[in-house]
Amino acid sequence: MGIKVKTNIDFTKVKEAFLEKINGRVIKAFALSCKEAVNYAKENKGYTVQSGALSASTGFQLYQDGNLIEEYFETDPIGKEEGEKGLSTGKKVASASAAELDAPIVAVIVAGMPYAIYVESKGKDVLTGATLQLPSILSKNLETMFSGTGVSFEIQ
Repeated sequence: MGIKVKTNIDFTKVKEAFLEKINGRVIKAFALSCKEAVNYAKENKGYTVQSGALSASTGFQLYQDGNLIEEYFETDPIGKEEGEKGLSTGKKVASASAAELDAPIVAVIVAGMPYAIYVESKGKDVLTGATLQLPSILSKNLETMFSGTGVSFEIQ
């Protein structure tokens, strides 16, 4: 005796909806992780803020399919005018860096002032500490986003 099942469910649409939900959660995990990394960099910076430009140039941009979907840059209370310059520079550097990458999702975390590397070369953390924390931050946020869904990720 055989059983024949008939359904009017379009499994292609079910699959597309499932993948869209996964994509949304991945995007949210990336945005949260980038913001946490930027905040880590600002809270654990190894330099003294002088003009506010360097800390204001530290932030992130998140792109999906080449479109900017989220960014996070803040001026430092010290040096409003220089901070605005740093903010603008950080956004430009992040945008230019993202344009060089070809991936469906691109997250760029920057310290956009040209002298950021000089400050780091003097042993003062600007962004390196945050980038070293990023894999564990992202892993934690992905785990949170997909808890109980049966979907898991491995960051390599």
